[in-house]
Amino acid sequence: MKQKEIYIIGGGPSLTGFDFNSLKNKDTITVNKSILDVPDPNYFITVDYTFLRKLKVSKSRFTSIDTTKIFVADFHFPFIQEKNGRIVDTRIGLIYDLQDFNMIIKAKQTSGIGYEYKDFRTGINSGYCALQLAVLLGYKKIYLLGIDLNKELITHYHGGYGEKPAVFNTRVPNYLQEFKHGLKQIKQDNQVEVFSCSPISALNSIIEYVNLIL
Repeated sequence: MKQKEIYIIGGGPSLTGFDFNSLKNKDTITVNKSILDVPDPNYFITVDYTFLRKLKVSKSRFTSIDTTKIFVADFHFPFIQEKNGRIVDTRIGLIYDLQDFNMIIKAKQTSGIGYEYKDFRTGINSGYCALQLAVLLGYKKIYLLGIDLNKELITHYHGGYGEKPAVFNTRVPNYLQEFKHGLKQIKQDNQVEVFSCSPISALNSIIEYVNLIL
């Protein structure tokens, strides 16, 4: 850990026009597609195995980015199982090919914050996994960029993943509730400070909003 503070970069539309180069000398966790925009990220994390398919760029571009790539297998879903040492989505018999990841986290719970990797909580979305990771890494100040959690016609600054906004927006209330629950626990534990850097984030009513100037 180079610094005591870290920046989590999500995909919300509040990052439209953001100068990602301003993060160059900061500790960062990139979430899903933001890995393509953040220079020299420290970490990448996703709980979405279909991410690479949604990325719409060559696999080599993803693998060429030198960072610690983390995949979170969400075993709270009964259809995600481990068979013969491989993680399988039993709904369609899909065997996860995770050779491009440096670390695999096997999570069994969703809500709250865990303080050991074996108690990793997913919040059912990759942005929340980044928050949980930052806590486990020991950072004391966590800044959330592009974690908007609002129902918008434009769902992501990078154009999204090809799904209709109405479909994505059906999941937003659940994501928001998970964040609220986890952030409440973090406040109660009083060991970590979390700040929102999105002026439109639904989290601004429960954590402090800061206008990020780097």
